[in-house]
Amino acid sequence: MLNDTIAAISSPVGTGAIGVVRISGNHVKNIIDQALKREKYTPKKMYYGWLYDKEGEKVDEITWVYHAQPYSYTGEDMLEIFCHGGKLITYAVLNTIIKYGTRQALPGEFTKRAVLNGKMDLIKAEAVNNVITSETEISLKASFNQLKNALSEKINDIKNSLLNISAQIEVEMDYPDEIELEDHNLKNKLVYIFNQMDQILKEADNGIIAVEGVRTVIAGKPNSGKSTLLNALLRKDRAIVTDIPGTTRDTIEENLNINGIYLKLIDTAGIRYTEDTLERVGIERTINSIKNSHLILFVLDGTTPFTQEDELIYTKLNELGEKTVIIVLNKSDSPNFKESNYLPLKQKNPNDFVMISAKNGEIKTLEDKIYEKFFEKVNIEEPTLTNQRQKMTLESSKEYVLNAINSLEKGFSNDVIMYDVRKALEKIYELSGENYTEELLDKIFSTFCVGK
Repeated sequence: MLNDTIAAISSPVGTGAIGVVRISGNHVKNIIDQALKREKYTPKKMYYGWLYDKEGEKVDEITWVYHAQPYSYTGEDMLEIFCHGGKLITYAVLNTIIKYGTRQALPGEFTKRAVLNGKMDLIKAEAVNNVITSETEISLKASFNQLKNALSEKINDIKNSLLNISAQIEVEMDYPDEIELEDHNLKNKLVYIFNQMDQILKEADNGIIAVEGVRTVIAGKPNSGKSTLLNALLRKDRAIVTDIPGTTRDTIEENLNINGIYLKLIDTAGIRYTEDTLERVGIERTINSIKNSHLILFVLDGTTPFTQEDELIYTKLNELGEKTVIIVLNKSDSPNFKESNYLPLKQKNPNDFVMISAKNGEIKTLEDKIYEKFFEKVNIEEPTLTNQRQKMTLESSKEYVLNAINSLEKGFSNDVIMYDVRKALEKIYELSGENYTEELLDKIFSTFCVGK
């Protein structure tokens, strides 16, 4: 695939001052010669001229820059054409370039080629996409921290340490009578690597939340005001609101920015015992959403006493352990509202209890509480992992290092220890992209925009 030449529009589609078409591959010089009619040019210098089609007709008045391999984004010859903005003219430029023997790039294929050509590792490539898709200043900051290569350097240090240990064990295995490693020195080196991994993983969940968003579930019994709260948080009517319990049969998902905290908000079916098959399916999905969430907004109807249905949900939430739960006493606008009905619950959870009127949009206390709960978690200064792939891969590598330490302590032979060291290295290579499968790369880069 790397022997062909790709092209794509890199600017947003629509009306604008400038459109950008990007080309990468071994056919770039031919395109400059035939489509731009330029024989002499210097890399990294901008030129003015016309783009010509294969019949010699002018397509657009443009400027362009040539980037010579290996000093380009992809590591290949690259050409960037800056044409007049607008959907029709930009596509006309792209279609002209394709007729000169290129093909339409796949999503993320420019960055994929950069990884395959050693211009960046997979961690930085994922950071590139995170920067582009960031929804808040906090997620942008976390992505930029990763983009600056500091995390890649830490991973590279771990890789080199494992390589050194592997080399030392190999030498002792090849020359057992001449070289003998001291077990305590080897153990100290492995423990040091283990601690390095552990330090990175400590902030991983917060890094994932900062970039991917806080998975937030609105839970409660039917007719407690969950959908009204969703609409209030979004400042628009997204969910159907009625007085009929059980109206919400399925989960509704929306994204939300609260003072820089990125929330992936899920309104769920009310939890209660029911014979209705559709509603029961919705309730099962609600429970699954709660299990996979970071934050649960437990909505209570302040116009009624604390019911058995409320107690059922409250008990289930407590069983989840480390989940962040905010108890939201709703309907403070109603003349039937009684805070006293929930005083024991408030006294038991004084730092996790707020009163609101979702109907009147009086939800600032809730928004402030969400900010309070998550600001320190997502406001990360040090570079860290930002997705589940990275976290799971490093966790797997760390597990192999722990196995090697345990084997060493039990007096196992060097070949047993070497097995776990090599497996730990394989996972580090997978994390950085030095050891990859096409399936892995396709999955990662499918989320990129086409021109990046």
